Amino acid sequence: MITLFNLFGEPQQLAFRQTFYARDYKLACNWLRTVEALFRKLLIIEASHYARDLTPPKPRAKRKRVTHWVTFDPDKPDDWRVSFRMDRGRPRPHLSIDQASAIAQTSRRAPSNPFHCAWPLAERFEALLRVHNDPTAYAKRLARRLYAAPQRIADIVREPPELQYRIDIEPYAELRTLLGLREPVFKRADSS
Repeated sequence: MITLFNLFGEPQQLAFRQTFYARDYKLACNWLRTVEALFRKLLIIEASHYARDLTPPKPRAKRKRVTHWVTFDPDKPDDWRVSFRMDRGRPRPHLSIDQASAIAQTSRRAPSNPFHCAWPLAERFEALLRVHNDPTAYAKRLARRLYAAPQRIADIVREPPELQYRIDIEPYAELRTLLGLREPVFKRADSS
């Protein structure tokens, strides 16, 4: 988190930038993706602590969806509606050859835009900050989801290749060991 703050400032500073050049945007995406992968792993370890206390979920009554207008105030990141996504590493669905060629043809014709919006990155950074400051609610939610579908662990622990180079060797090895010990907690819950 300190590295993210040093590189990009606070989330509201990212939001004030409004745009990124393509090179800076790729760098910011790369760092955020790496830190998100690290936090997902840490949340699985934390969620395994809460897995013992879970009971099977009860069916919920359907509620009418209410539309909320989202306003943007870069000065108040605590009011931003953000969420830390656990399934960012999910593979995209396979495209047919016709669909892939159509996408390739349209992307060749479209001029490349050297500017990218900074707002989605600011939201992701704010979500990371909230998980860092109080991971309990996120870990409990993850424990409930993994209790219901433990096969999602493989998607969640998928990591970008640069993660192992951005943290020291010993903590990275310890993290892998702890994950290996925690994953069976959810698998046993599914089989019983």
